[in-house]
Amino acid sequence: MPMRKLFAAGLCLCLPFGVMADVRHDLDRPELAATVNGEPLGNAFIDVMFRVASKGDSSITRAGVVQALIDDRLIAAHARATDPDEHLIEDNKVGFSPAMQIEQAMISNLQAAFRTQLEARLKREKGGTLNGLIVAERAPTDAEWTNVVGGNTGLQLEYALNEQQRAAAAKVALLKYRLAGAPGQVTLLEVYDAQNVQGRNQLHGRNGAFAAEQARQLLKHRYILAWARSAEGLGEADFAVFRRAMEDRLIHTGWMAHLGVAADIHDDPQHLKDLQAAVTREEISAFYQAHRDEFRRIEKVKARHIRVADEKRAGEIAERLKKGEGFADLARRFSIAADAATGGDLGWIVHGEKGNDWLDSFAFLQKPGVASRPVRMPGGEGEVPAWEILLVEERVMGWQPEDSESVRYLASQAIAKQKAVQGYRSTLEKLRRDADIRLSPALLPLARPQGGKGA
Repeated sequence: MPMRKLFAAGLCLCLPFGVMADVRHDLDRPELAATVNGEPLGNAFIDVMFRVASKGDSSITRAGVVQALIDDRLIAAHARATDPDEHLIEDNKVGFSPAMQIEQAMISNLQAAFRTQLEARLKREKGGTLNGLIVAERAPTDAEWTNVVGGNTGLQLEYALNEQQRAAAAKVALLKYRLAGAPGQVTLLEVYDAQNVQGRNQLHGRNGAFAAEQARQLLKHRYILAWARSAEGLGEADFAVFRRAMEDRLIHTGWMAHLGVAADIHDDPQHLKDLQAAVTREEISAFYQAHRDEFRRIEKVKARHIRVADEKRAGEIAERLKKGEGFADLARRFSIAADAATGGDLGWIVHGEKGNDWLDSFAFLQKPGVASRPVRMPGGEGEVPAWEILLVEERVMGWQPEDSESVRYLASQAIAKQKAVQGYRSTLEKLRRDADIRLSPALLPLARPQGGKGA
């Protein structure tokens, strides 16, 4: 995930640094931007993150990047201590492994930060591509495929290698290269471990071209990491912080999803369901009164319609309506419905009345005063297919009843999300207050502590 998006997720719920009780601006080590409970955040690493986060968004500051990374560190440490690993970084039989997610995040951010420099460096390589680094390249033999994935190439419920298969895959060098003067290789096992379920499916299907492509992708990763070490001077300590920061961000994001703070429409966190189940009738009533407009609905509409037997005639009538001819007049002349003599008058259609058919439901979707486009009506068994044009003349608005099931569900869901966010904010605020944060004097405008040891 691009780091700018990672930071956006972290910054959106940020609290001001002023709530930190133990923030000092006395860090006099020029290589560091901050320390968090004694652990360093180096300036070289912060430079990379700021490059990525600020691309296309001038509102992001270096101080804001530091704050987001500190929050990630604090939340990740808290989450590791309070929640099972499976709640933090997704590690399942379908997606990428946590190690691969972290590596992909590192590579993505280095590419975003140094795209121009990397492209210039690549042009200077032999042949202008990574091909110049490759010493040898080959596909697995049939016997090697059999040793690694077995003889079954059909669809499987689970894709995994046992220890014997992993040992066999480690012996298959798909690609050999020289990078920064040193030899290296990419094995079939390394390619396998870098895949999600779709990629493993390709490998179990003995797709040699896919294996070769993925081996080159891993070489590209290693090239970028080596370049960052040599050209940008990122040392092992910087990369250790880099990896930790990517892991912290993934854990922070995973913990927010676990709480229901960052849940999307595909998530169904138990924590959020528990909060929703605990919402009281009094809370729902208070929410309803405070957000009544969110529960507005159409109470009834007054409508007319024109029914014709075929699409061609419906289109012709639609064109005449656009030119200003009267809806009721056209209904009397062309409609085949029983109410043609009254100009297709449907009268008042009331929300929730028993017996409402699809045309009534369709009427509630229309904007008053504008004839609908022709729609083919869903005829039942034995009914002659027909086309409908509908006009809503008036619409009366109202509110869903406070004691309705829809109000209970929607209000309790919103209240639960509010409580989840409040819980998250309270936890972050407490973690900040309890943390020992030291900042570079260059970040002094960021943090003006209010009380406590750092005052």
